[in-house]
Amino acid sequence: MLLTLISVFPAAPACAAPQTAAQATSAVLQEDVSAPRPRPSVNGQLHVEGTRLLDQNGSPVLLRGVSTHGLTWFPEYVNEPLFRDLSENWDLSVIRLAMYSQNYCEGNQEENLRLLRKGIDAAIALDLYVIVDWHILEDYDPNIHKDEALAFFDLISREYAGVPNILYEICNEPNGPASWSGIKSYAENVIPVIRSHSPEAVIITGTPDYDRNLIPAMQDPLKENNVMYAFHFYAASHKNDLRSVLKAALDAGLPVFVTESGISEENGSGNVDYASAAEWYTYLQEKGISFTVWSLSDKVESSAMILPYAESEFSLSDKDLTETGLWVRELIRGTSPWAIPVPPPRRDSFLDSFMTAMINALGRRGFTAVRDWSRIAAASLCITAEAVLLVLAAGRISRKHHTYDDLYHLTANKYGFARNKAALAGTKQILGRTVLALSTVFTLIYLHWRVLWSVPTEYGWVAVAGNLVLLAVEILGFIESLVHYESMMGLKDHPLPSIPDEAFPEVDIFIATYNEPADLLRRTVNGCIHLDYPDKEK
Repeated sequence: MLLTLISVFPAAPACAAPQTAAQATSAVLQEDVSAPRPRPSVNGQLHVEGTRLLDQNGSPVLLRGVSTHGLTWFPEYVNEPLFRDLSENWDLSVIRLAMYSQNYCEGNQEENLRLLRKGIDAAIALDLYVIVDWHILEDYDPNIHKDEALAFFDLISREYAGVPNILYEICNEPNGPASWSGIKSYAENVIPVIRSHSPEAVIITGTPDYDRNLIPAMQDPLKENNVMYAFHFYAASHKNDLRSVLKAALDAGLPVFVTESGISEENGSGNVDYASAAEWYTYLQEKGISFTVWSLSDKVESSAMILPYAESEFSLSDKDLTETGLWVRELIRGTSPWAIPVPPPRRDSFLDSFMTAMINALGRRGFTAVRDWSRIAAASLCITAEAVLLVLAAGRISRKHHTYDDLYHLTANKYGFARNKAALAGTKQILGRTVLALSTVFTLIYLHWRVLWSVPTEYGWVAVAGNLVLLAVEILGFIESLVHYESMMGLKDHPLPSIPDEAFPEVDIFIATYNEPADLLRRTVNGCIHLDYPDKEK
């Protein structure tokens, strides 16, 4: 059963005496623990009133969740079993699907859409809220790809019209020279497109300076309902000065959704600051601000929640999680940020370090193929062993089969494996079956790899069809080679008659003809007559 997480907070009086972080956390989390976990099927379409996110019954909600990394960079972590595990074991209520806009506009749109739909459909099936994130970053200004964004949001909001699970984040982290006036103009173009299909959807717009500057939006907000403003922080880099920006925006009545946050430095890596993280998330819970944490990936950086060499893509145990992952899991579950134990530093073994280096060198797909090689090899050995047992059961091992004749003679004579004809035949039989078994094992390993890792599903049906045709030819070739080797090993030496020397005819030269012209035969005979015989006695 899918569980999601909401916190319900009474509005604090404006003149209330300040509480310590621990007191505020305790008061908030006692209510969190007892509150039922919200689900779209229960809490329905969300909407915005004042600074708060409310459900269909008008009750305040606080969504806690995680954000994926780029969908096409870590596609293995966009799957329903993993989302189910996060829902049931982490109690999260929202998944943010980060689709990099530049990758979408300049790369493979179909693959991006396939993964996005896969994530949305999984969230809907599991009764989760989901944020569709148009993740601009290097394309710093959302207006650079505004036309593509309009087409994209028209497509997705039409396909999922009226679905209460979906929140739309229309531009992640505008940066560089991108100004609020430009961002606001972009939002005023995109929002009506979404509203035409999903008029009640909550829409989250980015803000300048990597979603860290709320002041311009506070001074000149959008004139739209059900709109929130994105705010991002990373605890090891951002402290009280940035928190004061958030406080000022909330005091001015600006509704904020922290669509991306982390406990590392702002570049997604570097140091992790648990104390600063506890301050940040305590403040968010105190103010009822929904958030997602970056990132659900195994990237080799400190913000990633999954270890690079994690074995499962469908569920996450302690041994699969980084220190960040262990801490964030407890945060999402509702544990007081100040009460979450600091995970002990992981001391990677030589093997772990080696596997991390392999991932950096080969990429996740290549590493997984190498990691699984031993399993593939073991399966191939088992198949070969079964085949050998069947041969033994049939009694075929007793035959005196010969094959690879030159190799056997050379090896046996050079190294003294066989000193007589019978021993040589036995040696040839053992070597033949050994070579055939090794050939079969390695071919099966190769075919396992071909089936599991080489079919280019990301390049469309034409590439897949062509690859499968080649694969079928390779499998037929393998079967043909087995038949050929089996036939070769079935060859036997036929006994020849013993003929005494005096019974051989005395012929110096035998001229074999096959309908050649008579003139050619005359010249051949003439040449034979005039040969300079080495043996003058003949």
